[in-house]
Amino acid sequence: MPVIQAFFRGVASQFHPAMLALLVGPFLLSLALGVIGLWWVWDPLLQWVSSTFFEAQGALGWVFGWTARFGGVEWLKGLVSVMMVMLLFIPLLFALALVLVAVLAMPVVNRHLGQGPYKDVERRGSWSVGASVWNALSSFVMFFVGYVLTMPLWLIPPLAFIVPWLWWSWLTARIMRFDSLVEHADPEERKRLIAAHRKETFGLSMMVSALNYIPPLFLLTPVLSALMFGHYSLNRLRQSRGPSAGPAPNRLAP
Repeated sequence: MPVIQAFFRGVASQFHPAMLALLVGPFLLSLALGVIGLWWVWDPLLQWVSSTFFEAQGALGWVFGWTARFGGVEWLKGLVSVMMVMLLFIPLLFALALVLVAVLAMPVVNRHLGQGPYKDVERRGSWSVGASVWNALSSFVMFFVGYVLTMPLWLIPPLAFIVPWLWWSWLTARIMRFDSLVEHADPEERKRLIAAHRKETFGLSMMVSALNYIPPLFLLTPVLSALMFGHYSLNRLRQSRGPSAGPAPNRLAP
């Protein structure tokens, strides 16, 4: 199955020294931007969470209003507010790392795979910084809006894990399926392949996004996503062009 093959080929490629080195830059940059962002927005964000969820008209206001009859719960409100801010901010940090990988690291991944197991796949596209940035930022904005709007669903225990996972998967699929094809496929090929394999690319993104719940594997998921989608997309592109594109590799080449 192409999705399973891409998953394990991506894992094998991650152990290549060049791909291991690629983990450092985007992660440190996203961490630095995240710390700076948190420094500026912590107080407003904490106040917003408190007023939205814990005031009289908030989603949890009636719960704390009822429990207040049995003693002070102000300390609990503060603790839960801080936890919710972190639950909001940390996943956004991973999403930012994914965006940075798509813009900064995906060209390196494309070259690595294009000079290795897919050197027979002709390059008919071109790397466009503007197109990549637009795709990444527009996807991130939609992700952020949807992520925030669905936060009340976290009050249902299973959905606290499922909803973020689905949003991570959506963002990964939307960003990576574009950037993994942009250099090798012409615009018509890219549109056709994306439309034909949306379910498979979303399934692949669900598989890699699930690793975000396993420390320390979440440190690998942005670059690992790029590698998995690179293998998947270039293999599908090769297949769509037929035998003239060259033989498929008979091993899990890194």
